[in-house]
Amino acid sequence: MIAVHDQLPTSTLLELKVGDDISNGNQSGKIKNIEISETDEFLMFLFQLENSHIIIKKLKQVC
Repeated sequence: MIAVHDQLPTSTLLELKVGDDISNGNQSGKIKNIEISETDEFLMFLFQLENSHIIIKKLKQVC
């Protein structure tokens, strides 16, 4: 089981794949689908589980 949250490195979130077991403390399950959206301000990871979903937003680093 992999704990996911917004403090997790983006590279770790990008390595997750369908079939991995994840948890955010409130919800947990096996990943059925992953959607990644990008805006100028953040990356949004939507992990679709069997009966729910987990959304993680990562603010982009501004240099």
